[in-house]
Amino acid sequence: MTDTPKDWVLIEAAKRCEWQGGKTLAQMRGYLDASGAFRALCDMIAKHEQPPVDRKLLCAREAMAGCLVPMSDESAESAIVRAIELWEEGFGK
Repeated sequence: MTDTPKDWVLIEAAKRCEWQGGKTLAQMRGYLDASGAFRALCDMIAKHEQPPVDRKLLCAREAMAGCLVPMSDESAESAIVRAIELWEEGFGK
């Protein structure tokens, strides 16, 4: 890979390097040139893994599961409330 990896790749590589939050994305991009191992790790993550799905989207999808017909305002409100509950319960972590 010769391009700069997407942010999610850099963040995932930093997690696997056990960098505890102190590194910014700009610093991680700097390591791409300085460390062949970090570059290789980013390349493998980008090649073999899918980007993470937003937990909010997962909650909304779960709340809407089974809804095959257009919803009334009351049904939509119930689904929204359920999505918020799922988020607060930590669904998709």
